[in-house]
Amino acid sequence: MASPLPSGFPGRTNSRLDVFLRRHLPPEFYDAVRAYEPCIVVSNSENHTLKYVVLSDRLIYLTENPPKSIRRVVALRDVVAIDLIDDYPEFLSSPDREISQHIRIIYSSTVLKKECKKSNSVRKFLFPFHHTKANNEKGTSRRAVHHPRTQLSVLIQASKSCPFMAKKATLLQDPFYASEFSRAIGSQKPYRSEEKIKHFSQLKSELFLKDNSLRRILPLIMELKAAAQKNFILKRLFWKTGDLFYFLVNKLHEYLPESRDKNALQNQSQRVDELVACIEIIQTLVLMFRETETESSRLNTLAAKKGTLFNLLVVLISEPQIPKSCPVFDIQLVADSALVRMSFDAELRKLILEYTNTATALLYEILLVFQQGNLGLGSTKFAISCMMSFLQSCPPIITFVASIVKQVVRGLSASFQLLSPCQAVLLYQQFYILKSCLRHSRTLAEYIKNNYREEFRYFIHMPALQKRLPLCYPITQPTTQLFHEVLKLVE
Repeated sequence: MASPLPSGFPGRTNSRLDVFLRRHLPPEFYDAVRAYEPCIVVSNSENHTLKYVVLSDRLIYLTENPPKSIRRVVALRDVVAIDLIDDYPEFLSSPDREISQHIRIIYSSTVLKKECKKSNSVRKFLFPFHHTKANNEKGTSRRAVHHPRTQLSVLIQASKSCPFMAKKATLLQDPFYASEFSRAIGSQKPYRSEEKIKHFSQLKSELFLKDNSLRRILPLIMELKAAAQKNFILKRLFWKTGDLFYFLVNKLHEYLPESRDKNALQNQSQRVDELVACIEIIQTLVLMFRETETESSRLNTLAAKKGTLFNLLVVLISEPQIPKSCPVFDIQLVADSALVRMSFDAELRKLILEYTNTATALLYEILLVFQQGNLGLGSTKFAISCMMSFLQSCPPIITFVASIVKQVVRGLSASFQLLSPCQAVLLYQQFYILKSCLRHSRTLAEYIKNNYREEFRYFIHMPALQKRLPLCYPITQPTTQLFHEVLKLVE
């Protein structure tokens, strides 16, 4: 990696602690550290002790101040629920008390039960999180926590922390996702950050070759996505310069909403290949957006060419165009041309649905960027009102919102079969987009209320949600709360 003190990264500004972490954590764990913050610990054994909490991609650590040892205390996959508590810690003085928020995190101790020596406990912690301010020096301040047994602090944006954790936890309940995740982690070779940097540079140079065909680009994008799933360092490298982000967005423009290749307008087989590539590109972008909110390079890249970001929004809300004619190949070699057309039509419909779901996931991630503003990372500003104002001016947004409502209706009323983990996460993202439209766009809010009031009365209601969403999913609680907000806005 580069310097251990990335410029503008608010959660990693303590050089002494950073050196300690580099020396005491394996390289792959150190590179996975997202942020660290000072905190006040209150427990049966400690009384208002100043310590540091360290947040990685899978674990929360605790170390002394100054650091002497480090121990794992919470596995993020064990998080069951996160609640925002509307009070202030009495043991803090102003202004610290005024800029803190309590976040209650409920988690089980399955992953770390050996360290904790408890196998059946469920713990509650109160985490304060201060309101980020642009003039907050170095983006840090004292945060405090109190509980009868143990206290911690963590640098996670309050508006995203609950669904974010409820989603690395709900998806892991999907057998296919869990097996893929375990295989990705288990297949890693001994970690070398230099090798990851070299691998990323090689992939980028191959992607940037002139006259690259779609068939040559697709496996490279898939390789990039797989590598980023295994190592967070590739996400940092992706946003460091931004040229690969611009490349992928421009590549989407070549094929969406319609292909620039005139042959694809008449060739269903070619259009299928293009849509498969577009889905892979969007899935890669979703992965690069996820868990990178504290990376200043991401905001710098997005702000440097806001036109690229808004062009991406237009692509995501536009329905892909598909050819209506027969595929271009020797139809005489096929016994039944009608069956062939039906096969291609079915495949295209399936790809369109997969594309819409993937585009929904990326639109959700971009909404979070604008919802969170600049996170105290310099003068770069993103406003949700600005994004929604732009979207409501784009004609395709009406069709996109209509498709979201129809998918929600289909998901809640098609049958009484329980939603899969992936479907549950998608449902949360769909409700989040609807809430953003209802709350921040008068035009879209009026459209939803005027055209889908009956759907919300007869299909999109709480009993239907309760029958389809299992209580064991961590995403169920935040989805239910979000559902209530959407219903209230519609009514």
